[in-house]
Amino acid sequence: MIGDDTGTNISSRNEAFNELTALYWAWKNDETSDFLGLLHYRRLLDLTEQPQKGDVERRPNEFFVADWIEHTENWLKANGSDWDIVVPRLHRMGRTVEQNFLARHSDREWRTLSDIIKKDHSEYSISFQLVGKSPDLRIGNLSLMHRSFFDRYCTWLFDILFKLEAAQLPRNNYNINQARYLGHVAERLLTVFIFHEQQNNPSLRLKEVSILNIGDTLVVPYIDRRDQLASEDVNIVCTADRAYLPHAAAMMRSVLDHADPARPINFFFLHSSINSSELNVLRSMVERRLATKFVPINTGRIFKGSYRSISRHASNTTYNKLLLFALFPGLRRILYLDTDLIVLKDICSLYDTDISGAKIAAVPDWIMTRTLTGLTETIDPAVPDLGVYQRDVLGLNEEQIARYFNAGVLLFNFEESSEIERTGKILMGLAKQNRYLFRDQDILNAHFSNNYYSLDPRWNVFNAPQASYGRVPKNLHSRAMQARKDPWIIHFADRDNKPWQSKPVGDAEHYWQALSRTPFFVEVLHRATKPDTRWGSNLQRAVITTGKRLAEKVPTLKSPLLKIYYWSKWRS
Repeated sequence: MIGDDTGTNISSRNEAFNELTALYWAWKNDETSDFLGLLHYRRLLDLTEQPQKGDVERRPNEFFVADWIEHTENWLKANGSDWDIVVPRLHRMGRTVEQNFLARHSDREWRTLSDIIKKDHSEYSISFQLVGKSPDLRIGNLSLMHRSFFDRYCTWLFDILFKLEAAQLPRNNYNINQARYLGHVAERLLTVFIFHEQQNNPSLRLKEVSILNIGDTLVVPYIDRRDQLASEDVNIVCTADRAYLPHAAAMMRSVLDHADPARPINFFFLHSSINSSELNVLRSMVERRLATKFVPINTGRIFKGSYRSISRHASNTTYNKLLLFALFPGLRRILYLDTDLIVLKDICSLYDTDISGAKIAAVPDWIMTRTLTGLTETIDPAVPDLGVYQRDVLGLNEEQIARYFNAGVLLFNFEESSEIERTGKILMGLAKQNRYLFRDQDILNAHFSNNYYSLDPRWNVFNAPQASYGRVPKNLHSRAMQARKDPWIIHFADRDNKPWQSKPVGDAEHYWQALSRTPFFVEVLHRATKPDTRWGSNLQRAVITTGKRLAEKVPTLKSPLLKIYYWSKWRS
């Protein structure tokens, strides 16, 4: 991609000009395009022809880059001759444009801006005053213009901005946002320019559209085939919501503690709207190791409506692993790790495993193979017999059931996948439209049942009690027990055997050792040692309800009932 630091440019002044350095570059260096303008990483013009009403900004859950480009190019071909300028619809604020600027920036900037327009562009002076008194603003510096309008706009805009920049104003103590003053001024000036054109150019063909704000949107792909990452990098993906953030930190800590220090590691962290301050806490821990990158990707609520079995308590973030095909088609391979596991061996050796051309590698889920030995009831009324479900719903035969894998440790080999994006769309469609008891794990097993490599079972060892393996077929049982003697990854997969549940569970010491070296140790410890308040809360509500009734019928009981109430409140 060509940068705005090539050709004639003002790239070095980006701190104040922001995205306008790209606008300036296009103005000075593009000599062939009929239409020019500015979109940027967080905001795009919405050219979908959807009804332009409601909020100016639309915030989609997902944004597929290729689909948007195709639609936009088709729209431009069909409608390119019907307009001169495309800009966002006016956004109405709770105060005037001038008041809004002065609330965040120096009044000297506004006064100087007004003086420059009066002196050097007096024909815009009235438009500037009227826009300043209006609550309506065109946000984002977004536009698309025919070249004749674009040249005139940029000539006018940058003449004003350069003169404002050159003004001798005290700016040394500006905060980060105030230091971006020229970018903020430009939003006001775009509004002035369009207003002035509307008032003075009756032949103007103006199209107003909404804005696509993708700042918190899942943008697909994140890394495509044109991106080049170093071949020696170890690319690890994990996913969590806020509840599992501390456990994700413990897992990452264990990875970093045992990894080859010479290997670069990229952690791609798919999360559901975890706030930036907490993400930065995790980033500071991860990136303390040299050659390590932490890349948070907000998946939002993309799987909000996906099926969630009444017998499974994990959040729908577990479906996020199905996004890897769409997000990372440019990666050679990806290692996915659940957040409720602890790594005890160099993860790089797992990442480098030769999986013989298979598209995915994993460890068998031994406990799930118990269906081969007889009826296996579940607590989900929709699945009375797990074995029948595996055969009839997932389409697995006995050999495939014996190889049914756990989705907590997955090595994806994209080099062997010719249709990565298509596979991703198929899997995401299944997650959104169908009902699977073990959700993403069932989907992956059904899809890759004939093209999966079985990893050394020590790479995914459950901490479940040995009795849980009682019905596993004998030949598989011996392999599972052998792996438990020397685990390379301990997986706290069973909801009743999580180490943070205030009860002793197998191998919990490995979790606490890793967690104690993260910023989230105290948080988890506090929760684990906090008394369960549900009993007290229920008692308190019962005392209040019953006490009121008794006190109304027998006033003499009011005093002792109050004592019981205060006791229950103290107990809770």
